[in-house]
This record gives sequence, C-alpha cells and structure tokens, in this order.
Amino acid sequence: MLDDSWKFRNLCGRPFDRGFIGELLVIKQLLETYETDICSLPENNLIYAGSSNKEWDIELMLNGKSIFFNAKATTEIHNNKPRWVRQGAKTFCDVKINQKNFRQCVSLKTNFDPNLFYVFVDVGTWLKNNSADYFVLSDKRAKSIFGRKYRNGANGKIRKTGSTDFWVEYEDIENFKDKYLKSIKPHFLK
Repeated sequence: MLDDSWKFRNLCGRPFDRGFIGELLVIKQLLETYETDICSLPENNLIYAGSSNKEWDIELMLNGKSIFFNAKATTEIHNNKPRWVRQGAKTFCDVKINQKNFRQCVSLKTNFDPNLFYVFVDVGTWLKNNSADYFVLSDKRAKSIFGRKYRNGANGKIRKTGSTDFWVEYEDIENFKDKYLKSIKPHFLK
C-alpha cells in the first residue's frame, strides 16, 4: 500500500491522504523494529485502530503490556522544514471558549497516560526520497510542550471561528527524532 501511495503521488503530484500514509509508515516502522518481539509470543500483537478510535491509532502489545501510538503526519513544508498543521489543541491542553466572544481560556493538562506516545511523521521527506523521519514524544512530554505553546499563544485571545487548531513546527520536536521508534522500548519492557 505504501509503495502504491508513493507511486500515486509521483504520478499525480499529490498524496491522497497524508494522515493515513503517516499511520502506515508508523506501522511499517514498528513492524521492522519489533518484528522479533511481536512474533516471539502468540499474545503479542500490533493493532491498527486508525481514525475509528479517537484515543489512539495503533496498539503494540508485548509481554502482556500495551503501548499506544497516535500518528501525526506532516501536511506542509515551511522554510524547508516540515510543519504539522491543524493539530487540535484540546488534545494537548484544556481549552474553554466563551461562546459569546470566543475568548479562550487555556490551562495545562495534568493527567498523562504513561503508555501513550505521539509519533510525528515527516511524510514530505518520505514522498521525496522514500525514507521517513519520526519524532517520538510521550504523552506527558507532548502535553507539556504543545500545551505550553498553545497557552502562550492563545490564552485570553479571541479566535473568531472558535477553532483550537495550531501548528507544530520542526523546531518544536527536532530533539525527539527517533528513526527506528526505539525510544519507547526501555520504558515499555520494564
């Protein structure tokens, strides 16, 4: 499917669904990285829930433990760097909107799921050279970084549409590059 998506993009000039491609790339990388572990026990598994599940996209089950991933795919390039647009701020922070004037009150979330990770996938790089870059953040780290970013830019401000979408820039996540999605393994297998 990824090969066909890549060929389709090169033929037509545009990918048909970057979000789905991002999810497939994460699955492919998890299979390549954890294939031996997945196949070592019959109860180990990799489950794709995708857009049907709002809490997570992918579940990796190893040694009786589950870890969950939300894949976030790039949608554009800005200053020659990937940019993840239209991220819902309510995922990363608590947002209350005054319906009379659309003024936003933003606070940081204090609840974190130690078994949830966000994988920001640079689909644009994959479309160019068939090799993706991955940036892996724990739920706590993602909520801390992006909640603070959104709060600093939107708290007390008015957005006419009431939207809570925002952009995640390369600079926000460049320190979390993890080509093989291995940063979760030591935490996960403890």
